[in-house]
Amino acid sequence: MKTIAEFLVENKRRDAVSFHMPGHKGRSDIFERAGYGEFLRGMISEDITEIPGADALYCPETTIKAVMDNYAELYGVKHTELLVNGSSAGVMAAVLACVPRGGKLILGRNSHHSAFSALRLGGIKPVYVAPEINGFGLQAEISPETLKKACRENPDASAVLITSPNYYGALSDIGELADISHDRGMLLIVDQAHGAHLKFFDDAADAMKRDGEYVRRARHAAENLGADIVINSTHKTLLSFTGSGILNICSDDVSEDAVADYLRMLQTTSPSYLLMGSLDLNEKIMREHGPEIVSSWQEDLVWFYRHASRIPGVTLIGGSDMTGEDFAMYREKAGMDLSKINISMAKYGITGDRLNAELRHRSIISELVHGEYVLLMTGVGNARSDYEKLLDAVRAIADDYGYGADSAEPASVRTFNPELAEVPKEAETIPLYEADGRVVYDPVIIYPPGSPIICPGEVMNMEVIGYIAGALNRGEKVAGVDEEGLVKVGIEF
Repeated sequence: MKTIAEFLVENKRRDAVSFHMPGHKGRSDIFERAGYGEFLRGMISEDITEIPGADALYCPETTIKAVMDNYAELYGVKHTELLVNGSSAGVMAAVLACVPRGGKLILGRNSHHSAFSALRLGGIKPVYVAPEINGFGLQAEISPETLKKACRENPDASAVLITSPNYYGALSDIGELADISHDRGMLLIVDQAHGAHLKFFDDAADAMKRDGEYVRRARHAAENLGADIVINSTHKTLLSFTGSGILNICSDDVSEDAVADYLRMLQTTSPSYLLMGSLDLNEKIMREHGPEIVSSWQEDLVWFYRHASRIPGVTLIGGSDMTGEDFAMYREKAGMDLSKINISMAKYGITGDRLNAELRHRSIISELVHGEYVLLMTGVGNARSDYEKLLDAVRAIADDYGYGADSAEPASVRTFNPELAEVPKEAETIPLYEADGRVVYDPVIIYPPGSPIICPGEVMNMEVIGYIAGALNRGEKVAGVDEEGLVKVGIEF
């Protein structure tokens, strides 16, 4: 078995096209063209700790504070914190800073694992709300009606946590959700881990100088739509290194000191200066070259959607009818982050797993498979040649299989609404088939990532057990159930 270092060296030698995070796609040329190549070439000597002059993340005063201030100006927010333990630390710090111990949080069932960790750390009572299911059978937005109902039934909740965009690129109406939350006196936290680029896409829509109402509808960045805290994984689609991100505080109703205090607890006391340096360069490059980078990115996306949609039997979520150059219009119409290409060839009799394997055989690396769809995550590092290779691969697969074969099974989503108790503080491990009536400790999620089948604090029942068992029997990956079929449940006293 290869070691980590051996795998990394071998993987570096592969001539593959990445439609997988991180956003730089392993390419250094974008840094070189911007004049920052020396940083990449000297990384081994730049791997330092808190030496004199380097500043300290736990108490930033000079160089690190300057980067924080630059991000706050770039995103148009009140304050920015740097994240070096991923956006997970940011989500936990935001929740803990906004919800008092023992308080109540309204959150989407499709929240990240870090949100469930925050519940346990703060003894917080969850109120789960389910995302809508769109016409493609995929989890989509949290609707305003759903949030209104949750707020009305839980007036004592302190905050709302929404994931937008979700794993598949579905966008919630953050402006409407912010109004609903604030009308009830609740803070709105947006986990925008997959949407650090949305601010720059919004800027491109603004630059079109259409009427104000059109531009407003074309905006999707939570920083522009009234959220109180927004967490961005800048490494996913932009240029910083894996594990880095930013937390943006957007309103006076959030305590900067409280957020910073929790981040000091959750982040390492020996932060990577390489990660922070990459955050610095990401901010500089997007400030100096953002418009041209985004313009090229969107042109490439329009080009791909337009050509791929002409292949009979190929399904593209959100961009199938993109025939013009007006990216902002299609983005607003689709309700999707179109930088995430969701493609299905089920009409060729190809399952999502088979399509992924065929793409990989042609050296195209996707982000994940969900049902009959393959998700290809684009980023600033992708070049037009990547999209050309992807289009050639899709055409070749279509030729190999032939349109009109028996269709593959469509994607299906099953949702449950188990009884809610309290998030357990301690756990024991028991067989899945013995878990009926027990309170779940860890979320159980059928991969790829999406809404858990059952969330922490909910009571397991036989219907859920049967569904999970069926997924295991089909060989699907199920997080929260180990290789021996055991699950974690709260200890009964």
